[in-house]
Amino acid sequence: MAQTPTRRKAFPALALTAASVLLFTACSAGNAADDGPVALQFWGWAPGLEKAVDTWNEENPDTQVEFFRMTGDDGAKVPAAIDAGTAPDVVQMSVHSLPGHIINNRLADISEYTDGLEEQFTESSWKGVSFGDGVYAIPQDSGPTGLMYRSDLFEQYGVAVPTTWDEYIEAGRKLKAANPDLYIGQFSPNESGLWAETVWQNEGSWYGIGDDAWQVKVDDAASQEVAAVWQTLLDEDLIKVVDMWTPEYWAEVNAGSIATVNYAAWFPALLEESAGSLAGKWSVAPSPAFPGKDTAGETGGSVDVIPQGTEHVKQAVEFTSWLNSSDEALDILIRDGGIFPSARAGLENPALLEPEEYFGGQVINEVFADAAKKVPSAWVDGPGYDLAADDLKDAFARVGNKEITFAEALKAVQESAVKDLKDMGLSVE
Repeated sequence: MAQTPTRRKAFPALALTAASVLLFTACSAGNAADDGPVALQFWGWAPGLEKAVDTWNEENPDTQVEFFRMTGDDGAKVPAAIDAGTAPDVVQMSVHSLPGHIINNRLADISEYTDGLEEQFTESSWKGVSFGDGVYAIPQDSGPTGLMYRSDLFEQYGVAVPTTWDEYIEAGRKLKAANPDLYIGQFSPNESGLWAETVWQNEGSWYGIGDDAWQVKVDDAASQEVAAVWQTLLDEDLIKVVDMWTPEYWAEVNAGSIATVNYAAWFPALLEESAGSLAGKWSVAPSPAFPGKDTAGETGGSVDVIPQGTEHVKQAVEFTSWLNSSDEALDILIRDGGIFPSARAGLENPALLEPEEYFGGQVINEVFADAAKKVPSAWVDGPGYDLAADDLKDAFARVGNKEITFAEALKAVQESAVKDLKDMGLSVE
């Protein structure tokens, strides 16, 4: 299919060469329906999508969607399928992967069809799918953060639940003084999301966009402030060094040696699944705040993209917009899929705001829904996101072993992240 350069200003920071103004192309034909219903193929993994697709198909005879559930390495097949022209019309993917696909011209710019949609999603989630003047996905779910804490332990030792990071450090000291085997939290070198969410909360980002080049900000002031907090916690032995998702990690949680987990809205389900015996002993509070700020962290989520070469872009946007912002679809995805929605309407959906027996009947998603509205829009995903995350994990393993400090780790990863982008042929400030 012939592709036509758009007239919009190209996203300059993605420039590979001076000719990069031709980078963003849009499929210019095939949006009109042929005789009979338009047929769309959709690849995704979120639970509940089958039911949502069936509901759409019943109500929209002119646009019929065929759903394929992605498992295993199906996601790895998507880039090759797009390049070969054999990709489905709609694909669910991580928001962090968007820039890499955009610079390789794999995703359609759908901004022509998204007028009025921006207001239906949280500011941070819409920022995640918007680059330059283009829009390259519809947000689906997100991961705003909250402080899950052992309310029984805080009560037992007479320690107040912290509302700031300074108070968090002090609470850690009090818990440790009361029980030497108790840690206020954990440092997991293998889980970079715990770091990224806190940098995001502090209005930082690993990447930025200059006039004509990428910016790498892994070692910026916001990250250095986060490093100072974590270094104090580590130096004073207030946090347990243990890799997340391992049997050792869950053993520590179940043993009651970890008093808090500051993480995403999807983590409570995993906590209930892996630490069922602790039912009624956990509560959720807002994440501790940085000085002078009322912000929340975010881990990112999934989005629905329309690959280049899709013939029926307009209908694909209509479907994905309905899927991710209509009350009907949100009710299905929340109840059957357990997702935490990016749509503002989803934050008020009764299916989301139900008491959780595991958390003593608390409506924990009230905390996460409030957090979703307070996530800063400063975060920018870059094409080197996965590489930077892996480099941080390696550096943080050395931090955990007391070989280097957090500050030294950030400096090293800053340098490697700049090199990674340059190795891709990208301009870097």
